Amino acid sequence: MDQRPPSSAYAAAVGMTVAFALSFVATKTALQGFEPLLIALLRFALAGAILWVVWRLRPVREPVTRVELARLALVGFVSLTVYFSFENLGIARTSASEAAILIATIPIFVALIGAFLPAERPSGRQWAGILLSFVGIVALVAAAGDATGGSLVGNLLVLAASASAGVYSILARRLLVSRSALFVTAWQNLFGALFMAPLALVEALVAGVRRPTVPAAGGILFLTILCSILAYLLLNYAFRFLPASRVSVFINLTPVAAVASAYLVLGERLTAAQGVAAVVVVAGVWLANSAGRGAGAEPASGSGVRSPSAG
Repeated sequence: MDQRPPSSAYAAAVGMTVAFALSFVATKTALQGFEPLLIALLRFALAGAILWVVWRLRPVREPVTRVELARLALVGFVSLTVYFSFENLGIARTSASEAAILIATIPIFVALIGAFLPAERPSGRQWAGILLSFVGIVALVAAAGDATGGSLVGNLLVLAASASAGVYSILARRLLVSRSALFVTAWQNLFGALFMAPLALVEALVAGVRRPTVPAAGGILFLTILCSILAYLLLNYAFRFLPASRVSVFINLTPVAAVASAYLVLGERLTAAQGVAAVVVVAGVWLANSAGRGAGAEPASGSGVRSPSAG
C-alpha cells in the first residue's frame, strides 16, 4: 500500500545533519589530545556500550541470527571503521571547511551506486536536486574565502570516506526495513569498535599516546553522545522510511549548519555570498525531496508499515 513518509523521518534527517555538522568542530577539538583512530575507537566503544545496555533493558527482545550478525558486522565495518578511519585521518590533515565540502559528495556516490539498483534509482528531478545542492556547497565554501590548512592527501582521505558512506547508505537500508534503529545502531557501534581496535593499536605503537586535554575529552563525549548515538539513531530512523538517495542528500545541509553554528557560537559573520550559497543548498535539498514518485522515491518493501520500537 502506498504511504507517504512521515514528517518525523524528515525531521530526523535534519537533526542528524545538524549533529554531523557540529562533529567537524568536535573532532578538531578532540585532535588536540587524541590521535585520529583512537578518537574513533573511544567514541564507538562508549556509544556501543551505552546503546547495548539500553537495548538489553527493553522489555521486548530482538533475537539475532548469524546471518544478521554478519550483515551488521559488514555495516559496522563500512560505516564506522572504514568511514571514520578515512574521515578522522583526513580532518587531521585538512581544514574543516574543505572536509565539509568533500563529505557533501556522499549523495553523488549514493546516486552512482543507486543507478544500478532499481529500488534506489534516483529520478531525474532528484538528480537535479543533488547536483544543485552540490553546486551550492561549492559556492558556500568558496564564499568563505578563509579555508586554509588543507592538503591533497587530507582531501583524498575525506573523499574516500564519502565513498564508503555511499556504500553504507545502501547496506543500512536493507537492514532497517525490519529492525529498529536502536538495534542496528547498537550493533553498528560495537562492531565498529571491534574492527577499529587493532588499527588504533597500530597507531598507538607508531605515533604514541598523548596526554589528553579537558577540551579534547569534551570533544570525545560530544562525539559519543550527539554524533555516535543521537545522530545515528536519527539517521537509521530516517532510513526506515526514506530511500537512501533521498536521506543522503540532507548531508548537503551540513556546511549550512556549520556556518550558522559558527555565527552563533563564534560570532563569525555570514556574508551575502554565503547566504546566497546556503539558499542554493536548501533549494537543492527541497528539489530532491519533493520529487514525484519514481524509482528513487519508492519506499523499500516494508518501510512505513510500522514505526520503529520505542527508543
